[in-house]
Amino acid sequence: MHIAYLDPHPVPDNCPEALQILYTVDALGSLGARVTLVTPKPASVADTRAILGHALSPNVQVRHLEPRHGIWRWLRSNKPFYRMAANELKTLGADAVLVRNLKMAEHLLRRAPEVPLFFETHELFARSYQEEHKRLNLRKHHKLAALAQREETVYRGARGLIALTPLLIDDIRQAYGVETPAVVAPDGVDLEQARAPVSATPHTTPWLLYLGSLHPWKGVDTLIRAIPHVKQPAELHIVGGSDERIAELRKLAEELNVAARVVFHGPVEPGKRFEYIHQADICLLPLTDTGLGGRYTSPLKLFEYMAAGKAIIVSDLPSMRQVLTPEQDALLVPTGNPEAFGRAIEKLLTDKGLRMHLGGAAKFRVQAFSWRARSETILRFIGERLGHAS
Repeated sequence: MHIAYLDPHPVPDNCPEALQILYTVDALGSLGARVTLVTPKPASVADTRAILGHALSPNVQVRHLEPRHGIWRWLRSNKPFYRMAANELKTLGADAVLVRNLKMAEHLLRRAPEVPLFFETHELFARSYQEEHKRLNLRKHHKLAALAQREETVYRGARGLIALTPLLIDDIRQAYGVETPAVVAPDGVDLEQARAPVSATPHTTPWLLYLGSLHPWKGVDTLIRAIPHVKQPAELHIVGGSDERIAELRKLAEELNVAARVVFHGPVEPGKRFEYIHQADICLLPLTDTGLGGRYTSPLKLFEYMAAGKAIIVSDLPSMRQVLTPEQDALLVPTGNPEAFGRAIEKLLTDKGLRMHLGGAAKFRVQAFSWRARSETILRFIGERLGHAS
């Protein structure tokens, strides 16, 4: 089977979206599928081997397009890429095209309808927009209406939907009444890469680790507010984020008089993230109760924490209960509750046996969430929808 994967974000790159795409196409290729990945040319060279921990599957061909932007560059528009990618798709002879970008999918349904499109959905976009914009003026109302129309068009026109959680499929069906066949394929982890030996710098004060982006819906401010409730010696290490967001969170730590206990590492190269995870004593995931955080997310960092065998504390949300069993392979605490996070951290700091138990259970549980397992689900689904074996 030949699958084209088209996305307007350059790959390889260090952002979570690019990492997820790279791991997905590599796993599809390792299962024998022929994959052509088409993206814009990255601004800087990224080492694919360093990201994946191994060479990209030889079944994956990467094509980088360089659109002539002109006025579109000034407008920060991806329209030139959409057009070039649609034209490229028509020449590839692919059996199917896999897309996770909503505008890209809409464009392909118009410009290349002859190629069956499978849409990988990560959120209910209209709901996310409403959550981000509590007050809608006339312009925003029009934008929301256009977004909902685009979303419905893609969900109806796709040959199949690939969703991160069953909750997302339920919400799509309820919001738009579509019956497009769908399958759940959570994100995953490279189990071998997670287990690889790493050189850890010895430390005497326990590490509490959050690794990932610092968008408000990630809830990292809750962790900083939790530190005053942690009486045991411990440091909160925050890895990732933009300079602007780090400055905001650093100010919060100073206001709470815990700046000396919060360490900001900034962004790190993807290939080095397991070095930080393996140094951690406790790993944290304080998601907020939003559509993205509560129902749709399938965080890469969660599976990486689990694969490294770490004790984990997460927000008690439906999205997390799709993967974790409370008190069995993680501690789940009320979302947005600094005191509850503080108590859970204290509990694990004073009970090494519980930390080891949770870490071992999480490591066992995550075996079902490898990139290979995810890609097997995707290939089987596409094959069934096309009427032939994958």
